[in-house]
Amino acid sequence: MRLTAAALRNQGHQVWYPQFPAPETPNPADWQDLLRQESGMMDEVEGGEKIVIAHSLGTINFLYGALTDLFNKQFDRALLVAIPDPVMTSETTGIEGEPLEFRNPALVPQMNKWAASVTAVASDKDRWQPNGTDFYKPLRIETIEVLGAGHFSLDDGWGAWPGLGTWVETNNPQALLER
Repeated sequence: MRLTAAALRNQGHQVWYPQFPAPETPNPADWQDLLRQESGMMDEVEGGEKIVIAHSLGTINFLYGALTDLFNKQFDRALLVAIPDPVMTSETTGIEGEPLEFRNPALVPQMNKWAASVTAVASDKDRWQPNGTDFYKPLRIETIEVLGAGHFSLDDGWGAWPGLGTWVETNNPQALLER
């Protein structure tokens, strides 16, 4: 996704895909600091839609940022790719912090406050979602399922993602099925 996000920025799209420090040993405080800094720079380019693309733990970071009013301006669209199950993240060595509670009644209003439209992308073969996507159903977001996509990582064969570019340009969630 990083490659596709960079290509979209080169085409003039305002795609926000922050690269968080120490992804193998994430520290929520460090990631929130980066998110705060990046969101402050979001309006350096005038015009166009403001789109955030978050992957895996980045989706949790985005949701925490929304919950805590971290951002300074609403995004037009947010794409949450491969949201990890909080049971998995809480049981994994090296991931700090408390798991996000998707049933928190404040989460949906805050998410909708900071992103006018939210779409999720999941796979039937994601090792970080061993029991499917029911855990984030309380968010009430449209989910596109891509069969066999794994965790949408380079290790799973995901480099450039043409469907992601089409989604940015058209806002058609079905475009996310294009590989």
